[in-house]
Amino acid sequence: MPMHPTAPSRTPREDLAERFLHVARIWEIIDQLRGDPGCPWDRKQTPQSVQTYLVEEAHEAAAAIVSGQSDEAMDELGDLLFMTLFVMHLYEEAEVFSLEEVCSRITSKMIRRHPHVFGDTVVESSREVRDNWEKIKAAEASSEGKESGLTSIPATLPALMRAYRVMSRLASRQPAWDDPSLQRGEASKRFLLLEAATMEASKAPPELFGELLLSVVNLARIAGFRAEDCLQQVLNALLAVSSKAEPPPTQPVAPA
Repeated sequence: MPMHPTAPSRTPREDLAERFLHVARIWEIIDQLRGDPGCPWDRKQTPQSVQTYLVEEAHEAAAAIVSGQSDEAMDELGDLLFMTLFVMHLYEEAEVFSLEEVCSRITSKMIRRHPHVFGDTVVESSREVRDNWEKIKAAEASSEGKESGLTSIPATLPALMRAYRVMSRLASRQPAWDDPSLQRGEASKRFLLLEAATMEASKAPPELFGELLLSVVNLARIAGFRAEDCLQQVLNALLAVSSKAEPPPTQPVAPA
C-alpha cells in the first residue's frame, strides 16, 4: 500500500522511552551473542568483516520498500536496524565510540542542518533546503579539515548514485549543469557521437557510453528524478512482463 507523507504529531517523551525499550532489547540480544559463551560466529566478527552484510541489508530494505510490500519492508528494516546496532556494539566494545556518542552526534548534525526548523532561517522551497544543507555540510567539513568537494563522494557507491551526487555537486557550483536546454544539447551530441562510433562496434570506446549515461543521469536529476530509481522502475516492469511471457518450467519426469 502506498504511503503518503503527513504531518505527524509529536510523540510524548514518556511514550518514546517506552517504545525504545524494544531497541534496548535488541542491544541486550547482541550482548548475549557477543558474550560468553555466546555465538561463535558473532563473537569473531569485526566492523570490517560485517560491513558487507550491512550493505546487503540496506539494499534488501530498499528493495522491500520499492516493492510496496509493507510486511517485507518491516522484516528487512528490522534486519538493517539489527546490523547497524551490531556494528555500533563492536565499536563500543573496542572503546572507539559508544552508542550514546553516535546518537549525540547525529542529533547535533540534524539540528544544525535544519536551521529552518530548529532556528530562525526562512526557506521558500525544498531546493533552498538542499542548498542550505550543502553549504552547512561544506562549512562543517572545512572546520574539521575534511574534504567537502567531489572527492568526498564515496567511490564505492553504485555508479548511477555516484554520478547523481557528482552532478548535484557540480550544479551547485556551476549553473550550466542545471540548464535543461544546454544539457539536452550535450546529451544529443553524445548520442550522435556514440551512434557514429557504433556503426563499427569495435571502434566504439567505452568512454562514449559512459559520457552518454552521465548526460542522461544529469537530465533525470534536472527533471527531479534519480536515474537509479528510473532504471529500477523500468527493469521491474520489464521483468514483470517477461516473467508472464515465459513458459512455465518443465517438471522432470520421476523415474518409474
